[in-house]
Amino acid sequence: MVVDDHEVLRQGLRFMLRNEADLIIVAEAMDGRGALEDLEAVQPDVLLLDVKMPGMDGLETLRNIRVRWPDLPVLIFTMFDDPEYVEEALECGASGYLLKSVKREELLRAVRAVSSGAGYLQAEITRPLLERFARSTTTREMPQLRPRELEVLELLAEGLPNKEIARRLGITEATVKGHLSQLYDKLGAADRAHAVALALRNRLID
Repeated sequence: MVVDDHEVLRQGLRFMLRNEADLIIVAEAMDGRGALEDLEAVQPDVLLLDVKMPGMDGLETLRNIRVRWPDLPVLIFTMFDDPEYVEEALECGASGYLLKSVKREELLRAVRAVSSGAGYLQAEITRPLLERFARSTTTREMPQLRPRELEVLELLAEGLPNKEIARRLGITEATVKGHLSQLYDKLGAADRAHAVALALRNRLID
C-alpha cells in the first residue's frame, strides 16, 4: 500500500513495479486518515509511507498503525534526511527509511527486505544517524582491533549488508558474520548500529 499525497509519485511507483511479479500495489491513499480507513480491508504486506502530508502526517499515522497493526512493516519514503527525523521515525516503529532520491533497485530491495521481517536504512542516512547516536554514547576503553575488523566496521558504517561486505572484501558471508561476532564481543556492542556508534565515538573509524 502506498500512502503519499503526490499523484505523480504514486503513478511513478505503479510504473516502476509493473514488471515485478512479487510486488503489487494493492491500494493507495493521499493521507494518513485515508490509509487508516482502508488498512483493515486491504491488509497489505508492506506500507510505503510519506512523512509530510496534509492532515495527519506520516509519523502520526505510523503511531496509530503501531497501536492497531503492530506487526505491519512500514517503510518511510520521504525527501527528509535529518537524523533527528530518522531517529523519531524509527522510535515510532518504522521498519525502514528511504529517501525519494533512491534508485529503483534499492527501493525494490528495501521493500522486499522489510516484507521479510528485516529492517532497512538507506546508506546515505545511516552514517549521519549513527554519528548522532555516537555522540550520546559514553566513551569507554576500546580494545585493539585487527585491520580486517576495522575494514568490516568501515563498511558497516556505510550501511552495507553482509553480502556486500563479503563481496567488497573478497571473503564469504560466513566469515563476515564471524568478524561481526568478534567485534560485538570486543566492543561490548548489542548490534550493528551499536558497534558502529561505539567505533565512531571512540575514533576507531572516521
